Amino acid sequence: MKIAIFADVHSNLLGLQAVLADIRQRGIDTIYCLGDLVGYGPRPNEVIDLLRQENIPTVMGNYDDAIGHMRFICGCDYKDEQAMKLGERSILWTKEHTSEENKAWLRQLPERLEFNAGGLKFLLVHGSPRQLNEYLFENTPEKVLNQFLTENHCDVLVCGHTHLPYHKQVAEGHVINVGSAGKPKHGNANVGYALLDVAEGNLTVEFIQVPYDFEQTAREIEEVGLPREFAQIIRTGKA
Repeated sequence: MKIAIFADVHSNLLGLQAVLADIRQRGIDTIYCLGDLVGYGPRPNEVIDLLRQENIPTVMGNYDDAIGHMRFICGCDYKDEQAMKLGERSILWTKEHTSEENKAWLRQLPERLEFNAGGLKFLLVHGSPRQLNEYLFENTPEKVLNQFLTENHCDVLVCGHTHLPYHKQVAEGHVINVGSAGKPKHGNANVGYALLDVAEGNLTVEFIQVPYDFEQTAREIEEVGLPREFAQIIRTGKA
């Protein structure tokens, strides 16, 4: 069974379209999204509309929660005061440019999805099983990752939020971060997702990078009045 999982689209419609086009031509059985559909980018409504149209099972991200519930902050971990001010501008702009219907749809998203495939139990979340906005980096202590796997009775924990892909096998199972399909931080402008191949208890993971017209997205960010810093991240894949 082949499963495609992506996350952190962040209102980048062109990035999402490129990822979905790549998935379709690979003959994937199932597709999941790990949230953060909105924020930072220029097309929140179009991204949500496409996910709804495609009927892709989606978990709630911290940004989806913030926009859906009209919160003042998104729960992001800002590195300094300037980054916090930019984040506040993103929240304000996105709340103003996301329809009430789509905010209501964001509010009803589940915080986790679970399924069984190939003899393995999967748990899908945005940040961690504990919090929407908790970062599970590749260097997160294995003790913590093992605890999440055992407490949640799963063999494979799949998350997003960090925008940095990795697959880590620990004593109690697998932890996978799928990277970002709209605001990559892996060092280049390509968007990405994870392709999981499951068979008889065995799991292989491939991280797919997909080129797209990132310059168009960067120009749209600037044209709608969002901070130019967001356009620079789109152009470079560095935050």
